[in-house]
Amino acid sequence: MSDYERYGDYNEIEEDNPRSKSPVMLILKILTAVICIGVVGFLAFRLFLFNTYPDSVKELYVNEELKLHYEEKGGDITVKTQNLRYPYDDEDEGNFFCDYLYVCEEAGQIQITVRYNTSTVVKLEEKYGIDLDENDPDIFTYRLYASFGEDDVKIYDILSDKINASQVMYRYSKLVFDGVDVSTAEGEGPYWIRLEIFANGIELEEPFMIPIYENNEDNSAFSEVTVKESDFK
Repeated sequence: MSDYERYGDYNEIEEDNPRSKSPVMLILKILTAVICIGVVGFLAFRLFLFNTYPDSVKELYVNEELKLHYEEKGGDITVKTQNLRYPYDDEDEGNFFCDYLYVCEEAGQIQITVRYNTSTVVKLEEKYGIDLDENDPDIFTYRLYASFGEDDVKIYDILSDKINASQVMYRYSKLVFDGVDVSTAEGEGPYWIRLEIFANGIELEEPFMIPIYENNEDNSAFSEVTVKESDFK
């Protein structure tokens, strides 16, 4: 047998016995997989929270005014909602968001839920050098600014009810305004309404503002909300 043949036999023996894998590389791969799964899970959790509101602030709230209207109409009332085209105060910063608009035209009532992250409170503290309690639902004041065209405006700054909730880093308030002119008859009601938000103890150059209602040539689409009899008992 030639030397070349014996050399080939040695190569075959070495190939049949591969080198053992490095435990360090195996640990690094496991750590990398765990980190990736953790990051994906965290982002999914944040996205879930961002799109989820507690039931107490997303459902129609029946206060005394709405209940009285319901009884007077024998249960035959109409509640509408509308998709908010710009549900935030700032496209880049997004300090406040609104959702779950309810409008009862005949009762003159508007309900809207506002949400903010506790980081919004931190930013205000850093910018204005004051201390705010992120768990205090009364650090912000709310009002409605309704435009009927040109300089014809109405301001509704008295809340009938406010229902508060929290979920991890988010804070929520369902705001109920009564006595609001929300007539949809042509030439009567407001063209648009915005929610204005003020931080108590801080003189803002202008309030945080979110458009929550439109009834004009750009947008006048409303959809009816199912009103449950059980909600009024």
